[in-house]
Amino acid sequence: MRKSLSCGLIGALFWLPWAVNLAATVHHDIELQLDPATGGITVTDRMRLPRAVRDEPVFSLAAGLQPVPENGRLEVQSASAHGRTIRYRYRGTADADTLTLHYAGSLKGLGERRGHGMPVGMVSDAGVYLDGAAGWYPAFAGHMQSYSLRLRLPAGWHGMSAGTRSLEDGATVWDAPMPQDDILLVAGPYARYQCRTPTTLIEVLLLKPDAPLAQRYLNASGRYVTLYEQLLGAYPYDHFAVVENPWQTGYGMPSFTLLGSRVLRLPFLVDSSLPHEIVHNWWGNGVFLAADGGNWSEGLTAYLADHLIKEMVGQGADYRRRALERYANFAATGRDFPLRAFRARHDDASQAVGYSKSMMLFHMIRRELGDAAFIAALRDFYRDYRFRRASIDDLLGVFARHGLPDPDAFRHNWLDRLGAPTLALARAQVDGHHLSLHLQQTQAGAVYPMTVPVAVTLAGEQSARWMEVPMTGRETEVQWTFASRPLRVDVDPAFDLFRQLLPAERPNSLGRLFGSDEQLLVLPAKASPGEQAAWRELAQQWQRRYRNVRVIYDDAIDRLPEDAAVWLLGWDNRFVRESVARFTSAGQGLLADGAMVGDQLIDPQQQAVVMLDPDNGRPALGFIGARGAQAISLLARKLTHYAGFGRLVFDLPGVSNRLREGLVVVHSPLSRTFTDSPPNLRLPGRSALDAQLAPDNAWREAGCH
Repeated sequence: MRKSLSCGLIGALFWLPWAVNLAATVHHDIELQLDPATGGITVTDRMRLPRAVRDEPVFSLAAGLQPVPENGRLEVQSASAHGRTIRYRYRGTADADTLTLHYAGSLKGLGERRGHGMPVGMVSDAGVYLDGAAGWYPAFAGHMQSYSLRLRLPAGWHGMSAGTRSLEDGATVWDAPMPQDDILLVAGPYARYQCRTPTTLIEVLLLKPDAPLAQRYLNASGRYVTLYEQLLGAYPYDHFAVVENPWQTGYGMPSFTLLGSRVLRLPFLVDSSLPHEIVHNWWGNGVFLAADGGNWSEGLTAYLADHLIKEMVGQGADYRRRALERYANFAATGRDFPLRAFRARHDDASQAVGYSKSMMLFHMIRRELGDAAFIAALRDFYRDYRFRRASIDDLLGVFARHGLPDPDAFRHNWLDRLGAPTLALARAQVDGHHLSLHLQQTQAGAVYPMTVPVAVTLAGEQSARWMEVPMTGRETEVQWTFASRPLRVDVDPAFDLFRQLLPAERPNSLGRLFGSDEQLLVLPAKASPGEQAAWRELAQQWQRRYRNVRVIYDDAIDRLPEDAAVWLLGWDNRFVRESVARFTSAGQGLLADGAMVGDQLIDPQQQAVVMLDPDNGRPALGFIGARGAQAISLLARKLTHYAGFGRLVFDLPGVSNRLREGLVVVHSPLSRTFTDSPPNLRLPGRSALDAQLAPDNAWREAGCH
């Protein structure tokens, strides 16, 4: 029989920064028996109650479980709004610091999770998934928990939880003495692969054996855990695992990620979503979110994972531009809300605020502090709040200690306000070697104090010079004199500021159509019945997601509207031939029997293509060319993930992506040239954060063994 965390161990742990949090933490010592055939569980939970809980011992448990205390009695207080859990009050011996509950029952019928149909809780022959939403353990509102979890897994099964795993008398035991905001268990008949970095056990659990796939994730996980330990501090758990899920999830859990089978096999995932989920072990699963303090972890994780990976290969500016496009497409026109109010992503607008806007603000803080102070602040924040809850104000307080000026103004302008600044280059004049600029903020409402980066290209110099313009008023004049003649000037050319893009700065993209006031989907009346059904299903899926979709057949109208965003669907669409000129430009063109993308001839029998009219000065027009109902159905699901692009090619029949490109903005309203032969803009290089810590890039070879 396992015992609760002893007083002696508590004393030994108290030197750790998070140990002060144990005083308000409920410790669970759980004996769990699974009955996969019936979906049932049997549990004995010996809890150590902190003083704050003893004064008001109220907990919630799944309605399908019947708790019986060893001592005292339980009073039913209420059912939750969704009816899945019941609140109980424990009436026991006065000042008792322990509570032992025995309970059993079924967790079937809890419903499905939004978006992918995964059960809220699952105990079956196919596997087990349990977390707080299933109500499988007593949860005391407002209190974190530590735990020891002991169970016997069926033969051939492997499991995953946050604690350190061991085997005792044939049982699997997870010990998590550090505070957690949930108790999770995933188990099933997995094929298990593992290796080890100098600090961390790396594991991959797959539903079917696949050694090459496992090795790819083992190596990449080892590299990224090593990188982020160098960047942020020691990885907070003793293991990291990639766990396959039959439902198409992308969950980041403490010490592991739960990835859907199709998601797991996307070729780009190891350098996109994988580092994102690894970084969540520092932000969100290492430092937890305060209940009423805003969700800062998604933006910070996106900045240090998705953005940093792009920055390493020189694509940081493009990533930031796409983030600003997402905000402009989905949030800026009436769907915005204060960043402080962001809790979780539930649609494209909430993603644009909680991820894109938040990520841009961390970039602005980094530029204000400099790389060294920015990294030092993140390390201090992690050290001070590890296994504790923290708000966005706590994080800003740490940045303030490292030099962020006027954090109160930052909170007001960037966390509590709606909207974004809009920059305009009202005037740019050159007189010999002298350059004068007139910048404006043209948004409605108050001015946003900010430092505007300006790139000046000078005669005889290969790279532009970075200049910084403090802007505290609605209009700002600035003048510089150089040793040679200015040839061009560009305001915020690397998209370093969170701002509302001007219309002419935004290239046409799928996201621009998705986020328009209305998307008109024009279906081909002459397509086969199977293809017509697939196009209708695509339209229905997009209607459910975007709620701005109107559908019409091509034989129901004489001409395309000139003031709406339009999709032409299918090679047989009667409007395709008369729209050839709008899709034709350098790099692409529609033909009588296919298309050209770059120097590639697109054969409709072999490839599917997505094209947009590259002229961003008129309402967006898009074309989706695909043959076969199966290909159309696969595109319906995939295209929403390519919102930042304007040109796509997929190989049939599996609809695997061959090419994805963004369209180009040729003339930016924030750029001026002062010569008949304007030079290309060449920005001086700026190192990625990883280079500050590992200039030899040793982490890239780390892997695990």
